[in-house]
Amino acid sequence: MTTQSLIETLTGAFAQHAARPLFESEEGDVVSYAEVLTLARPSLANELSRRLVFCLCENDIGGLAGYFHLLCVDAVPLMLAANLPSQQLQPLLDAYRPAFIWLPASRLAEFPGAKAVFAYRDYRLIAHEEADYRVHDELALLLSTSGSTGSPKFVRLSRRNVLSNATAIAQYLALDADEVPITTLAPSYTYGLSILHSHALAGGKVAVTRKTFFERGFWSFLQAVRASSFGGVPYHYEMLKKLRFTGMELPCLRTLTQAGGRMAPELSREFALHCQSRGMRFFTMYGQTEATARMSYLAADKAALKAGSIGAAVPGGAFWLEDENGGKLEGAEAEGELVYQGPNVSMGYASGFKDLALGDERKGVLRTGDVARRDGDGDYYIVGRLKRFLKLFGHRINLQEVEQYLLDAGHVAACAGADDRLEVYVPQGDAALAKEIKIMLARYLTVTPQSVKVMAAGNLPRNASGKIQYSELTPQAWEIQA
Repeated sequence: MTTQSLIETLTGAFAQHAARPLFESEEGDVVSYAEVLTLARPSLANELSRRLVFCLCENDIGGLAGYFHLLCVDAVPLMLAANLPSQQLQPLLDAYRPAFIWLPASRLAEFPGAKAVFAYRDYRLIAHEEADYRVHDELALLLSTSGSTGSPKFVRLSRRNVLSNATAIAQYLALDADEVPITTLAPSYTYGLSILHSHALAGGKVAVTRKTFFERGFWSFLQAVRASSFGGVPYHYEMLKKLRFTGMELPCLRTLTQAGGRMAPELSREFALHCQSRGMRFFTMYGQTEATARMSYLAADKAALKAGSIGAAVPGGAFWLEDENGGKLEGAEAEGELVYQGPNVSMGYASGFKDLALGDERKGVLRTGDVARRDGDGDYYIVGRLKRFLKLFGHRINLQEVEQYLLDAGHVAACAGADDRLEVYVPQGDAALAKEIKIMLARYLTVTPQSVKVMAAGNLPRNASGKIQYSELTPQAWEIQA
């Protein structure tokens, strides 16, 4: 598929659903597909074509409408959290030199003298730099793999990646124009963005809110707008259990989806059985930003029986397992690195504007870094990781990068943990330092302090060559915990 045909697919879908609402807010604001398609004047749309645009938006109508318009006019958005601190934003501006920035009007003061070339609701588009570098013809979108840390490493996604994955998701979820998803995940996060993409192609209406499950207004809006689905990471479902979600009467809900890390099988089974009892569907899914969003799903009719499984590859994709030498592993119950092939596999990474000219380096194949096993039915189970990553509320965190951040701040530490829990071990420290590091990392990673556990006044286990033995790090052996 060429870039042009993919753009035509996107704009064609918007034109087909022109009269339908694309977004509806809690205040009753409605934006149609037609309005988003024609947001900017034609001359500005031409200026935006093939230009890198930093897109700082959250779940509100202005930000999301602007994002979709950027896609429709063939701009290249680089997605960032609307509240990304300026000290983390500036290094990214230096590294990527975007031609434009789409941001909340409240942040204009950070760019003194900047010219606003377009205004829509509470957002502004400002011209930033002359784009004197090349952008590859197929490049469509840049997404971070590491949440809101300000890391310069982004995944390069093509139009083919974005639309093939959105189409596959719409197919296995059987989406149509009657669907009304409600926003629960940030648009700078690949899972949250994929929900928007797949439902927009299907002609659905997105219920837009920044409220969380903990706010009464979220549930009132969900019922008022008759939301039919929402997605969440494991942490969300843990919170839903505490909120006694299964006792709520929400007749409009038809589908729940879960991705963003491994969820405890017993919790998956609990929600799957609840959905079965209410005539709803529960889908467990698996994905990485490097594959645009999702690589697999567990069919709803298997959700309770195979809780803990990631299922099989999405339409158009394929999985296999490899041993440490790259040989394919056949048969049931074998364990090896999970490898995925499909049209949604990204082009590669970027660390700055020079990388935007690079072509497809992956050729449709992604070695996930996850160790998996395959059962006799062809469904897969993740059993471990080859590298040092974990997921905090759906965002993949590179533990080596966190250690380097602490070292730069003057703290020698080792990081470990599991999904939704970061453990930090500081051998030379006291209770005051442990608390300081906990708060510092919560801000840096934009997560709740409860998800960061800091241990101090202990010894880092090392082997004969002095390397830290991460598998031997346990909180019980450390004197101070915060």
